[in-house]
Amino acid sequence: MMLITRYPTTKPFPFSDMVASQGFLFLSGQVSMTAEGEPVYGTVTEQTLNIMHAVTKTLNRAGASLNDVVRVQVWLSDMKYFAEFNRAYGSFFHEVYPSRTVTSSTLAFGMDVEIEIQATNPGNK
Repeated sequence: MMLITRYPTTKPFPFSDMVASQGFLFLSGQVSMTAEGEPVYGTVTEQTLNIMHAVTKTLNRAGASLNDVVRVQVWLSDMKYFAEFNRAYGSFFHEVYPSRTVTSSTLAFGMDVEIEIQATNPGNK
């Protein structure tokens, strides 16, 4: 029997913030927004910092941290933001980085950054 635990969102959207299954945590893609789902605009650096703080809080709900992250998918509205994004993102990981892909796409709410995370679930180690 496969156990699935869903962590509901406070945002007015049809998704879970995170789902735990098979020893992993799957976080929904996040853009910079409040807990109520209101976009928080700003520079790429500001958006990245807001998202990474939100990701950290979401991981903490399952007893996990950024040290448990194994895979990151990033979307930028334009690859011209790659260097700025990298500087902000890099401040959250030191020496040991998760695997990562960065692509460009049009993003919800006209945002410039979206981040999706997969991590190991420390509760199932």
